Amino acid sequence: MHSLTLPLPSGDTWTRADYEALPEDLPVRVSLIHGELVVIPRPRPIPADLVALVVEVVSPSTKRKDRRIQPTSYADARIRHYWRVETDQTAPAFAIYAYELDDATGGYVATGVHHDRIIAALPLPLDIELKAVRER
Repeated sequence: MHSLTLPLPSGDTWTRADYEALPEDLPVRVSLIHGELVVIPRPRPIPADLVALVVEVVSPSTKRKDRRIQPTSYADARIRHYWRVETDQTAPAFAIYAYELDDATGGYVATGVHHDRIIAALPLPLDIELKAVRER
C-alpha cells in the first residue's frame, strides 16, 4: 500500500484556493465538497474485452461532437453494446438509444429507441419501466 501526503488546508476546512493549489499529477482523484477534501483511488484500466455494455448518460448540455466521439472510442475498443441515455427534465421518462457493434463496418448500428420501457435480451436480459426509474 502506497502512502500519500497532502498539504493541510489553510483553515478548518478546505477552500477553493487550497484545492486549486494541489498538484495536478496526484495518483488519486480529489474533489472538494462542502469544504471537505474527498480522495478517491483512480480506477485501474479494465480490459475492453471484459466490458459487455457501456451506458452513457448525457445531459442536454453535452456537445453534439462529444456524442459522436465517445461511441467511436467504444467501437474502436470492440465493445459490442452501447446505450446512450438522453435526459430531458420536462419529459416523464428518458430515452435510451441502443446500438450494437457491426462487425462488417466496425461501427455501431441502431437497434432501438426506448422511451417508456426497455426490454432487452442482449447483452443481458432485462425489463425496466423507465417512468418508474425517473420518478425515483
